[in-house]
Amino acid sequence: MKLATVLVLAVSSTVAARADSLFAYEGFQYTAGSSLGGQNGGSGWASSWFTPGGLDATTTAQSLSFGNLVVSAGAVTTAGFQPPNQGASVAFWLRNLATPLGADGTTVYLSFLLQPDAGYGFYGGIDFGNVFIGRSGNQADYGLEGPVNDLSLSNVPVVQGETDLLVLEAQFQAGNDLLSLFVNPTPGQPQPATPTATKNDLDVGTVTGVVINNYGGYTTDEILIGPTFASVTPVPEPAFGWAVGVALACLVGLKRRFRSYLVGSPQACQSPTL
Repeated sequence: MKLATVLVLAVSSTVAARADSLFAYEGFQYTAGSSLGGQNGGSGWASSWFTPGGLDATTTAQSLSFGNLVVSAGAVTTAGFQPPNQGASVAFWLRNLATPLGADGTTVYLSFLLQPDAGYGFYGGIDFGNVFIGRSGNQADYGLEGPVNDLSLSNVPVVQGETDLLVLEAQFQAGNDLLSLFVNPTPGQPQPATPTATKNDLDVGTVTGVVINNYGGYTTDEILIGPTFASVTPVPEPAFGWAVGVALACLVGLKRRFRSYLVGSPQACQSPTL
């Protein structure tokens, strides 16, 4: 098998395995400099991205990264805060899920990468049903917020230029749901025993989509929604590394055999008799 074929198959199987384990995925693999409006990549969605108005969201070539978390090329960023009377100040971008979530007795995980950029606004994050995950208005730390400004904060500070991994576990129950936030867990490791913040006074309701919601000046990337903590904090699979190793070994072997042929020893290229 050719080296290129081995590498393509390895990459394809890794991406397919990740997509199959998720309810929805968005990696923002779009042409850099494009508006987010109308973009429809990823998987598990019923619509493209759209907005009722406000700040534009622009795709970037560079993705965010966090440890050994698997990421794809590209991200999306919003312009910095615009003073009153100088244009829109809120970025509000929605995308509908192919299958609504939130049935009682089920558990769903959401993860995403968030980076406050220069001039970032006083709040920024993602809406998931009735809960907001990220930086609430003028708070120093990340946390969870309900629809009536009821906060549950972590002790992880919001720092300009620093990329953070936010993971929400939503246990949907009759009545109020149990929400657990993990900020900057280690990808590839088990779910931490203790959440960074929790909230149990809110009924999230039926989740029909996600909303990128900020006051400008944030970059968002790698939105994953899945059934387990591991599914939304993926790391490179061992099978991928093995396949690459085999392919490289084959390449080295072919190079040596070709060199032997050039110096007049074609026998060296033959397979040994068993």
